[in-house]
Amino acid sequence: MSRPMRGFLGFTVLLLAALAVAALVLVPMIVRPMVVDAVHDASPFGDQPIDVAVDIDPLRLLQGRIERIRVTGSNLEVEGAIISNLDLTLLDVSTGGKQSFGELTGRLTDVVLPFVQLEPLVIPTVELSGTDGDIDALARFDLRGGLSLVGNAFAESGIAVESLELIDGGISFGLFGQRVAVPLGVDQGALVIPEVMGGPLVIVEPAPDDQWEITDVRVTPSGMDVRVSLRPGGATG
Repeated sequence: MSRPMRGFLGFTVLLLAALAVAALVLVPMIVRPMVVDAVHDASPFGDQPIDVAVDIDPLRLLQGRIERIRVTGSNLEVEGAIISNLDLTLLDVSTGGKQSFGELTGRLTDVVLPFVQLEPLVIPTVELSGTDGDIDALARFDLRGGLSLVGNAFAESGIAVESLELIDGGISFGLFGQRVAVPLGVDQGALVIPEVMGGPLVIVEPAPDDQWEITDVRVTPSGMDVRVSLRPGGATG
């Protein structure tokens, strides 16, 4: 083989190698802003500012997957609630028509919810984890929030209680001059006091078409942890 041909083939090999390397760099550079724009368009926060960071593995991208998307933001308002800080990370995100991801982790901090009482209900932290269609949310209430949540249920039911307290596994309160201690539990996806005035008292329950249900509650004298199963796009049960 002549030297010019060998030189040309050598140059071609180097060129193809360079183009391959360039593609590994350029494809993420082109795709990344598209992903950021798509996340902003799908965000429930509208024009409120959020930061979107995208990590792309070119080889995984060829398989229709984005390695990681992280969304952060502060003082975000949605459906009347205010999220002081949001930090969510999605792993192994599909670029196909059916949006899906392999894993989600994250935390919401100081979530302020509108409430029927004079003061709003504050959830100090909500920890999120799970996979597409099956997400676990752990809402951690402090003493004040736990008492507000339970006290509101009594007020809505017209039951006047005194000196409401959180105790291990449940609550304690005064009723008709007597001190009563009852557990908190979960029944058919709702947070309930199983036995009050001859029947259960519902504290929080999903509507029939809601895509969430409460699965567990842990109560201590200093607060309450409520675990919720979220199934976006699917029915509960």
